[in-house]
Amino acid sequence: MNSNNLDETKILNLYKEKNYKDVIISGLKLLKKNPKNYQLIYSIGLSYVNLQNYTEAEKYFDKLLNVQKKPEILYIQANICKQLKKYDSAINYFEEAIRLNPNFSEAYNNLGNTKKRVGKIDEAISCFEKAIQLKENNIQAYLNLANIYKENKYFKELIKIYEKILSFNQNDIKTLYNLGSAYLFLGKISEGKYYFEKIIEINKNHIPSYRNYISVTKIEKTDEIFKQLEILNEEDFSDDDKVLLYDALSKGYFDQDNDQLAFKYLEKSNSLKKKNSKFSFEKTEIQFNNIKTFFKNIDNININFKDTLKSKPIFIIGMPRSGTTLIEQIISSHSQVYGAGELDFLPKIIDKIGIKKPQNLESFFTQIRNLYYDQIMKISNNHYIIDKLPVNYRWVGFIINALPEAKIIHIERNPMAVCWSNYKTSFVDSGMDFNLSQQDIAKYYSLYLNLMNFWKSKYTSNILNVNYEDFVNDFVSNSKEILKFLDLKWEDKIKNYNKNIRPVTTASFQQVREGIKKNTSMAWKKYSNYLNPMQDTLKNMKIKF
Repeated sequence: MNSNNLDETKILNLYKEKNYKDVIISGLKLLKKNPKNYQLIYSIGLSYVNLQNYTEAEKYFDKLLNVQKKPEILYIQANICKQLKKYDSAINYFEEAIRLNPNFSEAYNNLGNTKKRVGKIDEAISCFEKAIQLKENNIQAYLNLANIYKENKYFKELIKIYEKILSFNQNDIKTLYNLGSAYLFLGKISEGKYYFEKIIEINKNHIPSYRNYISVTKIEKTDEIFKQLEILNEEDFSDDDKVLLYDALSKGYFDQDNDQLAFKYLEKSNSLKKKNSKFSFEKTEIQFNNIKTFFKNIDNININFKDTLKSKPIFIIGMPRSGTTLIEQIISSHSQVYGAGELDFLPKIIDKIGIKKPQNLESFFTQIRNLYYDQIMKISNNHYIIDKLPVNYRWVGFIINALPEAKIIHIERNPMAVCWSNYKTSFVDSGMDFNLSQQDIAKYYSLYLNLMNFWKSKYTSNILNVNYEDFVNDFVSNSKEILKFLDLKWEDKIKNYNKNIRPVTTASFQQVREGIKKNTSMAWKKYSNYLNPMQDTLKNMKIKF
């Protein structure tokens, strides 16, 4: 055996041992003697891939493709380009791999991921479906399809995919949990509970399932699942699970009118979450002041936009837990309105371009307009699209100047009702961590109120203010007022808004399907003795409730 063969065997063994750096060092030396050695180039290229040095890896797979275009090499090069965010090149390589091998399921799957990255959602879905058609047990393609359905709130389709994944493993806890959650978002509470109960049978320590089961169940003292939760040893769980465990115990004890234990565990849940939270009041206050500084000397600049919005956004804003979901549920029952739920498009756009005053305001607001509209036009072609992210109240001035066709509906509610509801709600989004102490939520309410008063003084005619308590006392008359603001005619099906089958993924997913409830804004008074820090903080800031 000659020395070259010995060296190649040594390199192959190094690769098997995952000594990728040594593969590259030895391989490059040997490559100088034999620069066209296909297997050597392949080993070096793959080593760079394993070391996540995709720039170098791309060079070596380019060399391989100059020798021969094999589907497998095209596939690897496509994945390298995807890692380098060269999405157009990645798509071309995947498509060429598929042309040479039409049965290449994995290539269809990764092509779908790349199409998703560039916003071609329908094409991505087709790719995932083709991947599954070619290889029925391509679990990764099923999961990718599930993710895209979930992100776009296609919950009926999502449920079918989860059921298919379960056919491969009926005890797949993650899929069982996701399936139960999907049913809750569609308002099918009993179906959702069934899956959480099943998970607890399989794994008595699955805290998220306890928490979801308890959140949609009126807990009696005889409830066996709640009894199981009570005897779990909290020290056996991570902090994240403890937060959910305490939250579930708190809700259960509230249901049983055991206020002392309910508040004990609510405070434990929030305190632990706050300990690990990165939320900064100081940064929030700076941001709010910067927003006011930005707009202090800017009135409506009336940009003459040349484009026409075919679908106009309705922004429903206010404090979280102020009734925004209810208003969306009612208004989205109208045939010309699509309720898209809480969209994070606007915060991401403004975070990306910043809020330092630019030299050219027209260019600045045009950029916001174009980026936002590019996102919502993919959702629906209805006359109106609701963006119900409550904290968009921060961006009122940006909305009015970038999207003058948009309608802004601001929901106001009793400050204590809002603060209490936020304090007892365990939000998934860490950006909502202003609710983790009674004083914190009251201070945040003050920041919100101050900013909204600034917007109201500046853009009085652009904002429809809706008082939640007045609204629920006569929701038909008040809904007609909102429709008048939107230049829409009344439709009788709005009266049956609670039968609206659109998915609801906010903390109010259950309440909005139960019909109007009056006097809920006074529910906090039952616990007033436990809420003195919250009340005192609001009083100190001269906020009436």
